[in-house]
Amino acid sequence: MNKKEVLEVWIEEYADRLVRLAYTYVKDYLKAEDQVQEAFIKAFNSMDQLKNIEEPFPWLARIVINECKNSFRKSFREVISDFIPERKQESSEDSYLQSVKEEEIHNAVYELPKHYSLPITLFYFEELSIQEISQILNLNIGTVKSRLARGRHLLSRKIKEDGYGGKRIKISKNVL
Repeated sequence: MNKKEVLEVWIEEYADRLVRLAYTYVKDYLKAEDQVQEAFIKAFNSMDQLKNIEEPFPWLARIVINECKNSFRKSFREVISDFIPERKQESSEDSYLQSVKEEEIHNAVYELPKHYSLPITLFYFEELSIQEISQILNLNIGTVKSRLARGRHLLSRKIKEDGYGGKRIKISKNVL
């Protein structure tokens, strides 16, 4: 495959995941999409530097994170919006209640400080290993583990305090 075809495959496979990752930084869905688009341009131009073309997600995620950090350097204001709109099938009451529960959890995660919300997003939503998260965020494995533990604790406390509609939400890997 030529570089253009590889890029098309990457966009098809990873764009949604990378937008969710970027959203944890910029808190704005359209800005997150812009950051991912810029990251894909940089990835295309630097594709020859990638050592493991079989699994490019950690490399792409690192580029997205750097793009988000650069955007903060350019603009110091932070725009807070609601959750990332997900494709929902509201075919029954159960699926609707599940989507509301997921929205509440997403909101609670995005309200955490970035150094906790990023590892939680990568671990639970993107299902990356602690080793992969360590590489993406340039942190020690122990630091990633402690941020996950502290983030889970803060998230659990936040959900219990806020009540989120009067319902208690149990935090488990299945829910996140």
